Amino acid sequence: MAKRSTILRNWPKYLLQWGVLAALIVFITGIIPSEEAVDPETYCPMGGLQALATYLANNSLPCSMSSVQVMMGIALVAAVVLFSKLFCAYICPLGTVQDLLGKARNAMHIKGIKVRNGSVLDKVLRIVKYALVFWIFYMTVNASELFCKNLDPYYAVATGFKGEITLWMSIVSISVVVLGSFFIDMFWCRYLCPLGAISNTLKFWVWIGVLFGAYYVADVLGADIPWAVLLGGFCIVGYLLEVFHAKPKLQILHVMKDQAACNNCGLCMKKCPYHIDIKSCVNGKVDSVDCTLCGECVAACSTGALKVGVSRKCKGGFWKFVPAVLTVALIAFGMWAGGKFELPTIDMEWGIENVAEDGTVTQVVDPSTLQTLSIDGLRSVKCYGSSMAFKAKLQKIAGVYGVKTYVKRHAADILYDPAKTTPEKIQEAIYVPSKFRVQTPDPAATDSLKVVTIRTEGMYDKMDINYLGMQMRLTGKKIYGLETEFACPLIVRVFMDPSEDLDEDWFEEIVEKETLDMPVHGGGTKAMELNYKFEDYEGVTGTVSTEEFIRNMFSPFRVQWKSRIEEAGDKTQYVYEIVDKNYEKPIILRNMPFLSNHLSRFDGVIGVYLDLNKDLQPAIQIRYADPMTEEKLWELMTMETWTITYKKDDVREEPAKLSFKTPGTSYEYTE
Repeated sequence: MAKRSTILRNWPKYLLQWGVLAALIVFITGIIPSEEAVDPETYCPMGGLQALATYLANNSLPCSMSSVQVMMGIALVAAVVLFSKLFCAYICPLGTVQDLLGKARNAMHIKGIKVRNGSVLDKVLRIVKYALVFWIFYMTVNASELFCKNLDPYYAVATGFKGEITLWMSIVSISVVVLGSFFIDMFWCRYLCPLGAISNTLKFWVWIGVLFGAYYVADVLGADIPWAVLLGGFCIVGYLLEVFHAKPKLQILHVMKDQAACNNCGLCMKKCPYHIDIKSCVNGKVDSVDCTLCGECVAACSTGALKVGVSRKCKGGFWKFVPAVLTVALIAFGMWAGGKFELPTIDMEWGIENVAEDGTVTQVVDPSTLQTLSIDGLRSVKCYGSSMAFKAKLQKIAGVYGVKTYVKRHAADILYDPAKTTPEKIQEAIYVPSKFRVQTPDPAATDSLKVVTIRTEGMYDKMDINYLGMQMRLTGKKIYGLETEFACPLIVRVFMDPSEDLDEDWFEEIVEKETLDMPVHGGGTKAMELNYKFEDYEGVTGTVSTEEFIRNMFSPFRVQWKSRIEEAGDKTQYVYEIVDKNYEKPIILRNMPFLSNHLSRFDGVIGVYLDLNKDLQPAIQIRYADPMTEEKLWELMTMETWTITYKKDDVREEPAKLSFKTPGTSYEYTE
């Protein structure tokens, strides 16, 4: 009965805890279908704090992080500094799981292991979470990837062990959480949780402010102190304050105690998840660093001696709802604020200043003369890695000096000198002419195709032509392919059957469709938002032979070795050919370098190709001569393990990248 009354009297906490856990289970398991994949890190404040640290250190965000995660991290900081560890008490699913594990242990009448607060063992174990904070943040900032994903038990379970995890780390961390928390109350939170270490440290925010202030002053004075030193200082100061002081004084909210009403029964300490010695608090408030304002002690107190508030004068009835309400309000604020702005994934400049070996700085370009070109719709700019690839391309353009990328809206702000380049030249330099095959025409039915040219805007990403082609495929018209050529507006050539008669209005309607219902693997469709603009219709601008079109739309792979050609000399050479219509799929092209790498280790292999044969059928072709044979080639290609040479000293045995079911045939090679 006591357990039931505790839950009922502290229902705001359980409502939030179990509600969050239930929501995660529902969305992660797919009980409620969603067109968008659920990202377990979307609202995680730990990821937000790592993202913020990376942004401050490198002017970049870790891959997939956004302003929402950053604002959730800031909301957590505000909650800890002003109130307490509300996220830990009311939201964190790991805290909920630990609470349930403790209840399960008690229900099974298994005696837990007691680690007394303040004991030598307790102080030693608390070091671990600070070591994890340093390790995780150091690795994250250096790589601009959330390193915590490698070992976060929540992330591993939420992704079904399919996320960016290191399997052995995830298994170890999950085992530690389950076993440790089953036998020791709140084991993960007290001794291992990096977010718990950060939250405990932030409770002593004045000291942390002094630490960051000293680092800032040193930087202003010219001391080049690595950011890792600041990180190490944060961890060391946090640990020392937690174990030797453990009583932060500057929070607004506390569990308040009426000493006169207390009967010293000890039930509050027993019910406290962290077993804080509440009955020994004599200053009118519970100021332990471990306190999360979870309200369990207040709900358990039978005399009304405990309540949540800012002073002993607060009435308990209203104030017991305040922590839960504040938690919801701060999360709502973080989500709202995160949606109001977007931090750039990278914010980098180059070439504006020249730093000599002696440290002398010479200004190469006057920053006041630089202008910004904003480009939207860059769908290939979708993470830190692709942002850096985009930056590398821009660095090759004369007159460009910086870039900010925004992966959420696939956009970029490019800093350039108008005296050296123009927006049109920049767009032309970064644009990659694209082509997309809508369907394959039958050469027996028609020997030529007509070409219709249209002009569009908002299609400067290499993927845009694919999406427009998919729109046309869904109409069922005899449209066979598209290709683009840079111009302002963009030139789009549409290859179609001579019998199709499609006018300007039809093309405008297709181009300006706002969404594409794109089929997805496993069935169903995904609505993708588009924002293309139809500018002009030039009509029929030419014809092309069907064979030329088919060959132009196919992406071949060709590699051959000059030394092997010379070795073959006057030997008769052959081509081993395997034909399969599926070889036109992009995944085959991506894996051809692995096949050629594997086969290149064997004498007699002269070249490896993916191309259309004389019948316009996709085929993998192996050029070879003695001592290689057709039978030996088939044996090598169907091995379960391929030997791949990445570097001279990096040779790996890896599972075969391609599978072959039907042997091919050989014919004599001719130039």
